[in-house]
Amino acid sequence: MDTFRGLLPEGLTVTDVTGSGGEFASVVVNDGKGRSLVQVNVQQDMRDVADQLYRDTTTLPDGTLLATSKKPGEEGGSGVVMWTADSMRPDGMRVVVSAFNSGEQSSAATRTAPALTLDQLTALVVSPEWPKLQQR
Repeated sequence: MDTFRGLLPEGLTVTDVTGSGGEFASVVVNDGKGRSLVQVNVQQDMRDVADQLYRDTTTLPDGTLLATSKKPGEEGGSGVVMWTADSMRPDGMRVVVSAFNSGEQSSAATRTAPALTLDQLTALVVSPEWPKLQQR
């Protein structure tokens, strides 16, 4: 959670911590335009499923696989969208960050877009801070 919160872009206020356990954390942020749920999932060595997860991806110069998407939310909130950046480093460490245009997936959208852009989500997942967690 500390790494996740430390990597959030400036200009966001964390209003709620909605999940923090093991490989998963989530917060609700506000940039002055409304609440936006942001989730992160960090998994160790997912190379065995890389072919299934990264069919339509970009490979970064360091060998990290990167996939991004914009799609409807998964829990039925009216008008909710989910923007996601999903990365896997060559050692198999997977970091996925999703942002929503609502403070919770099951409630109606409260803003037109999530508080983080796809570029900001991408910067989060490729941050050099995540591999440092493996060294702890």
